[in-house]
Amino acid sequence: MTSSIEDTYNTDDWFDLDKYREAAGVAYDFSKKKAETAGEQERETIGKGAQEQRTSAEQSQRFSEADEARDYNQAQRAYRY
Repeated sequence: MTSSIEDTYNTDDWFDLDKYREAAGVAYDFSKKKAETAGEQERETIGKGAQEQRTSAEQSQRFSEADEARDYNQAQRAYRY
């Protein structure tokens, strides 16, 4: 039985182009899905942060208005005396 170097590649799937394309496709799909998931999480985070910021701004506005009303009432009472 004579064996040559060329014979070893006949059964080797390392050079199988279809398997390479399949593996590249799987890697691409995985990366694409990972990027989509990261994008969804980023949008959720931005949305939550914006909502919290709006809520905080509304609360600050209410507190400011209450403080102004209190100060105005105190000033009016002090002015009368």
